[in-house]
Amino acid sequence: MAEIDLVCPWVDGNDPAWQQERQRYIAPDLQSGVSFYRDWELMRYWFRGVERALPWIRKVHFVTWGHLPPWLNTEHPKLNIVRHEEFIPKAYLPTFNSVVISVNIHRIPGLAEQFIYSNDDCFYLDEMAPEEYFQNGLPCDQLHIKPITEVCTDHFGYILWNNISCLNEHFDLRTCMTQHKDQWFADCYPDKVLADNCLAASLRHFPGFDCPHLPQPYLKSTFAAAWEKAHARLNYACKQKFRTWSAHSEWLMRYWQLASGQFVPYVRQGGQAISLDLEKEKIKETLLSTQNRVVCLNEGERSVDYLSRRAYLKNLFERVLPQKSAFEKD
Repeated sequence: MAEIDLVCPWVDGNDPAWQQERQRYIAPDLQSGVSFYRDWELMRYWFRGVERALPWIRKVHFVTWGHLPPWLNTEHPKLNIVRHEEFIPKAYLPTFNSVVISVNIHRIPGLAEQFIYSNDDCFYLDEMAPEEYFQNGLPCDQLHIKPITEVCTDHFGYILWNNISCLNEHFDLRTCMTQHKDQWFADCYPDKVLADNCLAASLRHFPGFDCPHLPQPYLKSTFAAAWEKAHARLNYACKQKFRTWSAHSEWLMRYWQLASGQFVPYVRQGGQAISLDLEKEKIKETLLSTQNRVVCLNEGERSVDYLSRRAYLKNLFERVLPQKSAFEKD
């Protein structure tokens, strides 16, 4: 089996040194939004899940501004701690823009050609096989044409539109569909996906893709190819220290893989994404469900009692992942 790595970026928004550096660069109109970076103190469960579910991972590349969880066993043989200055070009540093970090991860020294990108809010709960992520040297994925519905009123909307706009500058939808017909209309896809992809035949440009907020397999070479072709766009975007209208994300590289046919059609099961601002019982039901093998707990848009919700989540995870991992100090 080819080597497969796992990449996870993490920031401790509670770190005074990080806050001080961020304050030096942030514009007055961006003073809010620190909650986006706050630490829910759940990373030990992220590592416990990885140890349980992905024992076949070669290396875990833990990307950090410089701070580390105090409990982290930095001597773990599979752990590679990567600081921003070790892989992000100097022209883009310092950065407080998460998408700048994510579109440059292919530059991590020693990163395997095949890797899974997982945000720190995605938690593995049960075992998954490497064949669910890679087969025959290619990432496993589902091509599902789904028009973007977000409007450009926030940075997330801009990111989606920028990604698909960039893709359309380098790929023609009808040509891609003709050249990779078997991957567009694979037998493993649900009827809804096949119907949506069929409707796309009448379009001139890619309108968007369904993109679940869950761990995603990538080829390092795809990042390099996208950077080579779209350097002007990505270079400009990466010079912005905070998210702006010009931002692109690593999802562009997923779109690139889909459009170029560099993937194996596959429907991955057992993943669910929910918001932390949901009712507690809904979160509990999601985490305790035996159907879910990986769960994303997104920040959400509604305000919650941070300390109370954090304690509730930690208690839940102690039920789901009680076994201490080798990534934790004795």
